[in-house]
Amino acid sequence: MAEGTPVNRQWVLVLQDGTIAIDWGDTVFQDVRSGDFITVEERDISHHIVNEDLDWLIKIGRVKSYTSLTVYFSNLPERPQSTID
Repeated sequence: MAEGTPVNRQWVLVLQDGTIAIDWGDTVFQDVRSGDFITVEERDISHHIVNEDLDWLIKIGRVKSYTSLTVYFSNLPERPQSTID
């Protein structure tokens, strides 16, 4: 069984500036290197992640492993969410 936080590979994107980000939906994107939540416009997206990018993320310790469908990330900060008062 793979370790890490599983993310469907179709939601892992490379932006025009080279940033690799996860699209969490509801206009929430996360930079996988810094863990920061960022604003992304549709025009900022270059392409879906490719194996070469994922191999590099493994080398720098951001990804544990991947398959053709899933990327297993390590040490992702929690998504900020509002609490119910």
